[in-house]
Amino acid sequence: QGDRAQTYRELESTLRGDGSRLRSGVVNRLIAEASHDIRAAQGVTEDVRTAASDVLVALAGSHFHFVMSELQGHLKAPGAVPEELVFVTLGKLASSYG
Repeated sequence: QGDRAQTYRELESTLRGDGSRLRSGVVNRLIAEASHDIRAAQGVTEDVRTAASDVLVALAGSHFHFVMSELQGHLKAPGAVPEELVFVTLGKLASSYG
């Protein structure tokens, strides 16, 4: 888990530099992985979840619509209770890009 958190931190740093060069398939995969980790109920540390959230915020700098659509999907999922970190990530987005 520590390696995964570190990988997310390095990815966040890279994305903040220039995430606009990523192909849409890579963007979609990154969003899916980070989104899965922020919602994971078991097997993912809080450090990894937080780092994944930060990656989504950094990725939103160049792919805002894709990230926002993913997070909105978590809020609209029938019968599912959104994880607190989904709301935290939305708050970070509002602070960063609002």
